[in-house]
Amino acid sequence: MNESIQQNAVQQGLAVSCRALGITEITAGWDEVKHAFRRAWSTWDRASELPAIRCTFVGSSIHPALVKSASRPGSLIASWDCEGSLRPVVRDDLAPGALPDLLALLTGVRLEDWIELTRSLVASLDDADVIHVPAYEPAPDDRHDVPASTTPAPAI
Repeated sequence: MNESIQQNAVQQGLAVSCRALGITEITAGWDEVKHAFRRAWSTWDRASELPAIRCTFVGSSIHPALVKSASRPGSLIASWDCEGSLRPVVRDDLAPGALPDLLALLTGVRLEDWIELTRSLVASLDDADVIHVPAYEPAPDDRHDVPASTTPAPAI
């Protein structure tokens, strides 16, 4: 795999795994993201399978991997919106159950491994810079069908 293909693999792997973890946005600056990526990449077991991805103090492939490039073919299943903050974009016309197999086919790395890398990356960022899908809390009007004598089950 050449560098462009490996950058697309990182782009798609991180986007799909962010969405799998419920992460909708990363608001940290590029310097923080580069530092977090370098830490995560240096301990990730699968990093050696993508040798063109640079992750040193001098150079990092995270910015060119996430930002769309006219010289690199587009990613097939996921990309990043990098205007202002980083937002993973996963194609919505694919069956969700097909994503893990398609990601593994395109990148050579299983979704579980991408999730491991993503968890490591976001662990190095401030919690406030990692935005998740809001937890569902029923509005007071949604509780009208629960009898007053019934104690609701605890939230999971």
